[in-house]
Amino acid sequence: MLSTRLGLTLLLVIVFIVNYAETSLEPNIQAIFSGPQTANRIATSIYDLEGNLGFRFHAATNRVAVIGFSLSYFFLFPLIALGTAWVLWRRPDVAPFQLLCFAITIDYLITLPFYLLFPIPERWAFPDSGAILLSDLWTTRLIELIRPISGLDNCFPSSHVSFTVVIILVCWHLKIRLWRSILMLGLTVVLATFVLGIHWIPDIIGGTAVGVLSVYLALKFQVRSQPLPAVATA
Repeated sequence: MLSTRLGLTLLLVIVFIVNYAETSLEPNIQAIFSGPQTANRIATSIYDLEGNLGFRFHAATNRVAVIGFSLSYFFLFPLIALGTAWVLWRRPDVAPFQLLCFAITIDYLITLPFYLLFPIPERWAFPDSGAILLSDLWTTRLIELIRPISGLDNCFPSSHVSFTVVIILVCWHLKIRLWRSILMLGLTVVLATFVLGIHWIPDIIGGTAVGVLSVYLALKFQVRSQPLPAVATA
């Protein structure tokens, strides 16, 4: 199944369903694994680690920047992901699409324990940070649309960042024609996670590390899963 486009697509669907279920059950799951106060305690530690980084004039951000970064976070990211998947899916060889699917699945498997055991609220949801969710200055409907698949405390490592890093590295490894454009667009998505007041700096660093590790492990798994060449016998 993992050597066919249909099987690989089903793998991604399963990951999406598991993520949807985990997000829906997040409060109950975290009450069992980490307790209700864990998220705020970890957020306080991260806030101290960042040197109490201030967002004093966050609400005064130019409206053009608010809309631009909101489009990057909520629309550009899925367009890059779907576009890359479509290009790789259409290739005659299934290996490129397989690499992307393996990397995305490994990425989610690595991050899931963090969401359950070490929940961290988004920056805007932690009062001491002084940040607000900038996209709400444009419209609150954007965050409402993404919330069912992105829980409030599913913050570290940043899945937005890690998946973006996976897409960039896969396109670079496969020498996709527009990989440099994807790199620049991806960096815009990563920057948007910070500017909008959603992710902390450790979230971004952690997401980058998970993305790199996921592609590396996917390449290793892909090589190991290839059948050995037949040995000629007399």
